[in-house]
Amino acid sequence: MNRFSKYIALAAFALALPATAQTIDFETGDGYSRLGVYDTWEQSPFRTGAIASPERYVGVTKNPDTSMNEELGIQANPTAKVLAVQRSRFGSNTFGARIDLADTLHMTNATRYVHVMILKPQGESANVMVIGLGKRRDWKGQSPETEQFWVSSTGAISEGKWTDLVFPISTSEYVDIHSLVIVPDLASPHLRTSDFVAYIDEIEINDNPRTRIMSSFYPVNFDVDQSPTRTDRALNNATFTVSGEESQSVSVSKTKVYNNLTETKTITARPGSTVSVKMSYTGVWMSGYAYVDWDNDGQFEPNIVGNMPADGSELVSYTFLDGYNSLGQSQSNGNSVSNGYITCPTFTIPEGTPYGIYRMRLKVDWNSDDAGGNADPGNLIVNNGGSVVDVLLNVHDEEVDISANQLNGDVLADDGTVLSEKRIPFGQAFKIKMEPAPDFTYTGVVITHGYNLDGPEYVRENRQYKSITIPASAFDRETHEYTIPASNIDGEVRIEGLFTPGENPDPGTVTAQYTVTYKTGVEGTFYQGGNKVDLGKGWAAAEWVSAEPAPIVTIKGDHNNGFNTTNFNLGRDFKFTISVEGDYYISGYKISTNNGWGTTIVTEGNETEVFSGVKEMTVSDLTTTSTWFTTADANLNAPVIDVYLMDSAPTGIANANSSVASDIFSIDGRRMASEPKHGVYIINHKKRIK
Repeated sequence: MNRFSKYIALAAFALALPATAQTIDFETGDGYSRLGVYDTWEQSPFRTGAIASPERYVGVTKNPDTSMNEELGIQANPTAKVLAVQRSRFGSNTFGARIDLADTLHMTNATRYVHVMILKPQGESANVMVIGLGKRRDWKGQSPETEQFWVSSTGAISEGKWTDLVFPISTSEYVDIHSLVIVPDLASPHLRTSDFVAYIDEIEINDNPRTRIMSSFYPVNFDVDQSPTRTDRALNNATFTVSGEESQSVSVSKTKVYNNLTETKTITARPGSTVSVKMSYTGVWMSGYAYVDWDNDGQFEPNIVGNMPADGSELVSYTFLDGYNSLGQSQSNGNSVSNGYITCPTFTIPEGTPYGIYRMRLKVDWNSDDAGGNADPGNLIVNNGGSVVDVLLNVHDEEVDISANQLNGDVLADDGTVLSEKRIPFGQAFKIKMEPAPDFTYTGVVITHGYNLDGPEYVRENRQYKSITIPASAFDRETHEYTIPASNIDGEVRIEGLFTPGENPDPGTVTAQYTVTYKTGVEGTFYQGGNKVDLGKGWAAAEWVSAEPAPIVTIKGDHNNGFNTTNFNLGRDFKFTISVEGDYYISGYKISTNNGWGTTIVTEGNETEVFSGVKEMTVSDLTTTSTWFTTADANLNAPVIDVYLMDSAPTGIANANSSVASDIFSIDGRRMASEPKHGVYIINHKKRIK
């Protein structure tokens, strides 16, 4: 499968300043009275006087990076002057720049937020800290140099780029803060052999936990690879009920707090459709939230008026927010979990919504409209057992355009009509037919499907369309027809016919197809008979091969979970899930116990439509007459279902149907005059690779 590089861009957005906001601007000199350095280590040479003139380690200087983000047309930090601090290897890990405030910061019981723009060199990714120096008004003898809070940032640093970090601060209501210390790097300095310079700018203290500048699209307020911190709470899956559509489900990995499923899961809906989201959740005292980025700008903006989402709000549904749900109904508390589920109120896809791809986010959290997760130190989403899941939303018409472009032949509908801006039903399989010009044959087609097919493939990290190559071997050899799977009729469909000089291959030359076989430019590991194999080594047609990740589903040997205790019937209602990356057909199954007893093999003839991501099935979906385990000890050996996949653009043939064993065929089924010096071919009914 091809992999496409992602980009990270910066997107500035306006942040309303509360009346009590304090700002420190190094360009104008506003907001501070003096600059210096500070180290919490009492024996630091910066405190004992061993280092002369410590003020030389900090100063206002020219902004070293005012570069423009070409994609968005904005500067991350356009100011001319910034604060530079030399991160000394002789100080402790909490050495930093001290900024004495021009106006005392009077703390209350409420959490405040310190925003700091920071720039560190590439490779310096350790966390940043803010320390508050001040005193309690009710303690007459306390020094104004007392450290009142130490807070690490809630977001990750972008190496070599300006990043807006947010520090939630809270103290007693009697505390006055006179100085802030910005610690640029919390890594231990013990092994350092040299210093480096970090830059600080645009410090602001306000009541808003959101960053002023995004370091990536659709940010979260924690590390994207963050693992859960508790085992008693977890999001298991989510089900979408959309009017006019079949029920759509999403399985969630419990090994991460954030699951980005935009490459594997797309929910479909039409303008005017009603949508309901039901999340399976282990635990209690949490609430559910749903967002849609209607303007595709890379962020989710809530707009709540009168305890309900206003028109255009990108927070579209929630079970609890400040005492209400998204229907404006009063809620006694935020414990939205009922019988293991959180059910968000129904919302509507607005009429007139342009057809296309949108990012949709689900969140389990506690009383927060922040799409990145609650950043309140007392209710952090990570500490509470919350979860964030991103999928794509395909807002579609009832019919879509299909067209074909080619030379030296035609790609037609199966009824022989020309594909020229033809309209066909969304989400329904469609059969095409190849008609080469005289003295030409076809090698396949390239099918591009989705939206904005002439534009970029990704917009704000959201895939707009896919292109897949269907080889000639996938077409019926007698009728020259191929059925485009329903999953690929998901927007505009454009087909490019691939025609080349030559005669059509004989109808009887191909009798079977390999699963995933020899392919150039394939990434990942391949498996044969359960063992990893290298590309180009070759394998027999009777053996199964599949691309990584290995698509094997193991069912634990709990005979009370779908098994008949007498004869160990697997149970035709037993459900299992297949999860893969990329587009595949299912080409076979093998049902067995782990010691090989009671093996049932279901092979060819099970091809389904192309799918990607997660597919839920039951044993009754398998076209086999036997699912019995005949050995008496089957309950002691975990039953296993091996799922064998065929690439949606398979290459190769298993057997050449010819009475002459010496006949040579290319892997697309065409006879060859002689053995090639290099490549893959079939001779004597066997595949060879040179």
